[in-house]
Order: sequence, then structure tokens, then C-alpha cells
Amino acid sequence: MLSLAPAPVTDGLSPQLHLSRLSGSAFLLSWTIDAPMLSRPRIALAGGEKRLASASVVLPLGDGRLRVVVVFRHGGPGEVVATLSDDNPGGDITARFDPDLVHGMADAEDLVRDATPDARRMLANALVGHWPTLFGLSQAAGYLGFLRQFLLILARKPSVAAPVARLTEGKILLETTVPSRLSGVQTAYRLDAGGLSRLPGKPRLGRADRAGNRPLHLVVDEFPPQAGGLLILQADSGLIVRTVAARQDVPSLGRWWAGKASQRDGLRSWLVEQLSGISEQGRLLAIEMQRRLPLAAQVVRRNDDLPSAELDLAVTTPAGLLLGGWYRDAEGLLDEVLLHRSEGEPTPVLERLDHFPALLPAGTNGDVKRATGFAALIPGYARGAPVLQPRVELKLKSGTVLSLRPNAQPADAVAIRARALAAIPPQHLTAQMLDRTIAPVLSECQRALRESQPEPRIKSFGKGPASPAVSVVIPLYRVYDFLRVQVCAFAADRWFAEKAELIYVLDSPEHEGEVAHLLGGLFLAYGLPMQLVVMGRNGGFSAACNAGAAASRGQALAMVNSDVIPDSEGWLPALLQRLEPHRRTGAVGPKLLYDDGSLQHAGLFFKRDSKGTWLNHHYFKGMPSGYAPANVERPVPGVTGACIVMPRALFMEIGGFDDSYVIGDYEDSDLCLKIARAGLGIVYVPSVQLYHLERQSISKSLDYTRGVASQHNSWLQTRRWDAQIEALMAAIDKPAPQQLVPTPGLRPEPDFLLSRANLRRATAA
Repeated sequence: MLSLAPAPVTDGLSPQLHLSRLSGSAFLLSWTIDAPMLSRPRIALAGGEKRLASASVVLPLGDGRLRVVVVFRHGGPGEVVATLSDDNPGGDITARFDPDLVHGMADAEDLVRDATPDARRMLANALVGHWPTLFGLSQAAGYLGFLRQFLLILARKPSVAAPVARLTEGKILLETTVPSRLSGVQTAYRLDAGGLSRLPGKPRLGRADRAGNRPLHLVVDEFPPQAGGLLILQADSGLIVRTVAARQDVPSLGRWWAGKASQRDGLRSWLVEQLSGISEQGRLLAIEMQRRLPLAAQVVRRNDDLPSAELDLAVTTPAGLLLGGWYRDAEGLLDEVLLHRSEGEPTPVLERLDHFPALLPAGTNGDVKRATGFAALIPGYARGAPVLQPRVELKLKSGTVLSLRPNAQPADAVAIRARALAAIPPQHLTAQMLDRTIAPVLSECQRALRESQPEPRIKSFGKGPASPAVSVVIPLYRVYDFLRVQVCAFAADRWFAEKAELIYVLDSPEHEGEVAHLLGGLFLAYGLPMQLVVMGRNGGFSAACNAGAAASRGQALAMVNSDVIPDSEGWLPALLQRLEPHRRTGAVGPKLLYDDGSLQHAGLFFKRDSKGTWLNHHYFKGMPSGYAPANVERPVPGVTGACIVMPRALFMEIGGFDDSYVIGDYEDSDLCLKIARAGLGIVYVPSVQLYHLERQSISKSLDYTRGVASQHNSWLQTRRWDAQIEALMAAIDKPAPQQLVPTPGLRPEPDFLLSRANLRRATAA
């Protein structure tokens, strides 16, 4: 350190200057100012008539003086002029020095001498925080030695931060304790021989123990045992220094998780968040640990009228935490519902609960008790990390607290979707409940399923046409009863066999062997080439159809359900003829019949329900197939996805089916609305008729709840297309055909009746 002669002074000021080297061309200037005290002192540095980049901090001393500490770089020859100025009109003070003559390294003891505790904290924050970044000192050996000396002056005998668990991706969990007065730890740094580095993530502070200490945990990169170093914690109320302990045998996460430390709810939840933020492997490890050693579920059940409750739904997604359960509060004693998070105070959530009537299972005496069911979405919980057993408390007006904890909850998107669909009974579900509680969770589940969908596998049976006129895409999900009849009908159609490409898409890949064997046998029996696209995982109707379209080569696409059977040849070219460009037709659909010959579909239209939601309806549903208005070819608002034919290029251009709709409903009308938005029409072609054994496969979906899924999908359609549907229904087909109720006994027998008995015989053949 170089002590400079006093500079010329003004108004009795007597400055003391010390200049030292931090590292290479980085210097530290300390200018201590005697009385009278300046109000806002600052220092400007210039070298060779150019202002030097610098950073400074003003430190109050215990005796009333001020010390201005300045860090700057000077790489060229010549003197540096330091100008001390103030807002007072007394004038500036200048000092000149040549940094090239300075060889002494900065001395931390001299720098902090007489400094107040606040001054030391201010200087420490500058030395650890922004100065190393500004002046490139984070890996400078000289600066690192000075900084270590400085920190050990502040903390003469720092406590230990020890690695307690080995995580994943080269991460470890550090654990230490800090005084209970410490709060708001914002940033953590590590100082060792390799440099000064800011650690990612935020440390977690636990609750204070009886000795007045708070546990602190932090996830850091694993380091060699000999590395050691210091852990520096910047908090609102001060700065904490800890020695990083060297340890050869860091326990596995499984060993640590089995210990008492991991039984604390907040710590477990925080670590789940940290693991999920590391990688997908970390997220899976977090799920595994929670399932391997779950916490005991907590339920409050009583036979009297005192409050009781159960939390049986608590699934996490990026949209938030979806809670569900019931409580009984006959005397109105409930004050608040509190959700515990990994950090901080519990969050009140009572106002976010959606309520509905619930009946509890009968007790030993056979009585059925009424309760209040509830569901709520809490945004931002655990940042979407899979916390499987969050804790909720019911706080009573008396101050009594009832703790609730569910059994370990599901973490995969399919299971979460199923739980969300069952969270609120369909008869009690409202648009508001959908909007704020159910729909955000379903949206995240659909997004997760879309993004995690593996690439499908394709198997070929025979070689189809080189340039198919049309690709027929048929999704399969668990119901394969009609494949023999369908393939037989396709094979008997000469035009189909010569010019169509047949693609089955298996959306239940667990049945790949069974279905491949079946299709292989049908190919040998009928000689009709076909492909089997096997989804990597169940993705729903939209995803399956889109995967089949991506694998197709035809100029046109025919999306057909697996339970749709043609009753004659030539149905495909008859539909394709209506797609001629001059017609500006974007899609066509045929007449669809039930197996008893009555009408299932003669075009699709929209109609509001009593709540204003647009629902899908089929013209003349249930009427005899010969009903005259159903035999008029005409534009319609839409056609069903059970059989829709359109140009492949158009399907790709508008994005295909939208998989935001849950499981399999309303995505066909959404597709039709996108076609209408593109300025193209949709035509119903009654001269082509097929049999449709409606919804045979969707009823097999384990998580299909007709009421909730359908309500969600109609709500989503209305939210997206309300104005467009209003305009479309006002403009198309004036006057629009009215849906009529069939009169019993007026259904004529069709020329060809595809009865269930015939189907059973054909399937068994």
C-alpha cells in the first residue's frame, strides 16, 4: 500500500490517501476525510486527460470521519488525478499519483479499521457483488487472496457448511445454520482457489430452533474434497460467511431422505423444486424419493358436529396446485384454509375455493353425512414441481388448527388430467369453475402430453399405391371389434384398393402386438395394403389423427373413425369430386347412419345452451334415412370428424386437429371453424352414406368423464370462436334446417341393415 502526501486542502479539510494494488491493473484507492464532514463526497479519476472507469462506496467511520473507497483500472503510463468533490460550494480537492509506482497489495485490516458495522457490510457487498464483475476480478489470484482475508476479518471463526446429500447431475446439498435474526437471503457466492462464483438458485431458510438458529440449505455443484472454500450469503440484514467442509463420503439422496431432516414438509417440498429445476432426471428423482418414503396422510374425521375434513386431491402442474376434498363445518367455526409452501408463511386460500354439495360414505351406523366439497387452483405453487404431498391447515375461529395431508398424488400428465376431470361433479360445474380452476390444469396437461409425445413407429403391410389420390387415416383406441368388417368393406371397393392409402393409427400402444397381428392377418386375407402408425404413448384423438396425416402421402385426407363402415363402393371418389378448387370447398362429409338405419349425421350445426355455451348438434339426428330434408346436398357449418374429407395441404396449413380439446370431443368442429376462417366452405353430401356405430371407442377411455370433458371442450370452443360461430350460424343455410324429433314407428327399413347380430357374425368369421 502506498501512503500519499496530503493534497492541497480547502476549508481546513485534511485528507489521508492510500493507494494499493488489487490485481494486475486493478487498484484500490482509500481516501479518509477528517472533519468537517462532507455531505456527499465523491471521487472522479482521470488519466491522460481521459476519465477512468471506477466504482466507489462511502463508508462512515466510528469517529465521525468518512472513508471513500474507489476501485479502478489503469493500464497506461502517466499520472492519475483524483478529484474529491462535494455538493458544497467550498471547492474540489485533487491528488496526483502514478499507479506504476504502486506494488503493495491491498490490506484488508487497514481498509476496515475504524469502520462501523454498517460500513463493513456495505464494503463487503461491493467487494463480493458488483465490483468483481465490473473489473474482471472474479478469478484474479491477488484479489481472491485479499477478499478471503477481508471476509475472515468479518467472521473470525466461521461455522461450517457441510455437504449432506449427493443429488443428480453433479449437484450436492449443502447444510448449515445461521442466526435467527437473518432473513431474506437473496444471493449466495462461493470463494475458493478457482475463483469467486455466484451460485444459482436461492438458499432456503428454515424455522428457528430453541437455540435461536435457523437451518439453511443450498444446492451447489459438487466439488473435490480438497477444494473447500468459503460460502458467502448476502441477506437483507447482513452478510454471513461459512467454511465449506471437505467430505469424502457424501451420502446418497436416498440415505438423507430417509433421515429425520427430510420429514419436514417445507424442506422436502423445496428440495423437490430444486431437483425439478435441475433436469428431467432430477424431476423423476424427486418423484421417486417422495413415493419411496411417503409422509403419513392426515385426515380429520369425526362423528359429532365439530369440524372435520379430508384433502384427497393435490396435484401440481405449471398452472399451479389443484386442491380438492371436503369439509364439514355445521356450526360455522372455519376461519381460514392455509396452504403451506416450501418457504415463507402459509398462504390463505379459502377465498379461492369452489364449493359444491358432497355426500360422505355411510358410517358404521349407516348414516350418510352431507359435507361441502371443494376444489381450488393455487397458481405458482412450487413452480410446477411435482410436490406429491402438500400440507393444508384448517384454522378455526377458536385458534385450533386441523392439519390435512393427502396420500402421495400422481405426477404424470395423464393421471393428473383424470383427477382434474373428476375434481368437480359435472352437475355442479360452472363456467367460472372451469375458467379459474379446471381449464388451466387441463391445458397444461394437454401441453405436457403434446411436448412429451415420442415419435411414432410405422409398420407396413404390403405396398400401397405410389401416388395415392387420398390417404384414409383411422385412429384406433382399445376397440378393434369392427376392423374385420371395415377392412373387408375397403378391400371390396376396387377404387379404394387401387388409389387409396390406408393408415391405421394405434393410440393404445400397449396393444401393438395384438393389433399388428390382426392387421397382418387381414392383409393376408384380403390383400389390401395398409400401414400401422403406433403412437409412443396415448395422446388422444387429435394427436393420433395428426400423426397419421404426417405419415400420409395422398393429395387428400379422409379422417375416418374405426367404427364407420361403408355400405357400398365408390364412396371416396364421390366425396373427392366435391373438393374441386372452383367450388371453394374446404371439406365434405357424408350421411352417417346408426346400425338401425336412422340418421346419425346430416351435417353439424351449433346451438347455444341455456348458459350461452355453443354446443354441437347434428341435423335431423334420429330421423329415418329417407327423410327428405336430410337428402339435400348443401353447405353446412361443419361435419363430424367421424368422416371428413379435405385436401391434405389445407389440413397441414391450418394446423390439423387442435389437441387442446380433451380426449376426443369438439376438435372436429374446431377444425371446421378453422376451414371457415380460411374462407372455404363445408358441404354435406347425402348421396354418400356410411354406417357409424357412434362413440364405441371413446367410452373405453379410463379417464373420459362425459360431462366434465364435454363441458370443458364446449367452453373452450365458445371462448375461442364465439363471435365467429354467431356470424356463421346467422349467415349459413337460411332458413337453417331445424332439428326434428322422430316419431316412433315412422322409420322405414333401409335397403341394407347393418344389425348388431350381423356385426357379431362378421366379427366372429
